[in-house]
Amino acid sequence: MAASRKRPSAEIINPGLEEIEKVRDILFGKYVADFQHRFAELEARMEADVDALKQRLVDKIESMDDAVNQSIAKLDEQLAVEKKDRDSELQALQQMLGGAEETLQSSISLMEDQANQEMASIREALEASQQDLLSQMAAAQAELTKLIETQQQQLETDKVGRQSLALMLDEVALRLRGEKD
Repeated sequence: MAASRKRPSAEIINPGLEEIEKVRDILFGKYVADFQHRFAELEARMEADVDALKQRLVDKIESMDDAVNQSIAKLDEQLAVEKKDRDSELQALQQMLGGAEETLQSSISLMEDQANQEMASIREALEASQQDLLSQMAAAQAELTKLIETQQQQLETDKVGRQSLALMLDEVALRLRGEKD
C-alpha cells in the first residue's frame, strides 16, 4: 500500500525512478511484502483496538450519561421531597402564626373588656362616692342650716326676753317715778 502511494509521486518527480523501484522490489520485495503484511495486520489490529476503544468509550459515555440522568432524577426527587417538606412546614408555620394571632386578638379583646369593666366599676364607685359625698354634704348643710335657725330662734327668743325685761323695767321705773312724784 505504501509503495503504491510512493510510485505515482516518484513518477511525477522523476520518471527514471521506476526502474530503481523495480530493483528495490527484487532485492527487498520479500521483506517489503512481509512488512506490508505486518503493517496491514498491525493496522487491522489498531483499527480493531480503536473500534473497541470507541465502543468502550461510547459504552462508558452511555453509562456515565445513565448515571448522570439517574443522579439528576434522584436530585429532582430530593428537591421535590424537600419542596414538599418546606411547603408543609410553611403551612404549619402559617397555621401556627394564624392561631397565635387569633389567640393574641382574643387576649387583647379580653383585656380590653376587663379594662372596660374595671373602668365602669371604678366609674360607678366614683359616682356612688360622689353621690354619697353630695348627700353627706346636703345632710351637713341641712343640719347646719337647722342649727343656725335654732340658734337664730334662740337669739330672737333671748332678744324678746330682754325686750320684755326692758319694758318691764321701764314700767317699774315709771311707776317708781310716778310714786315719787
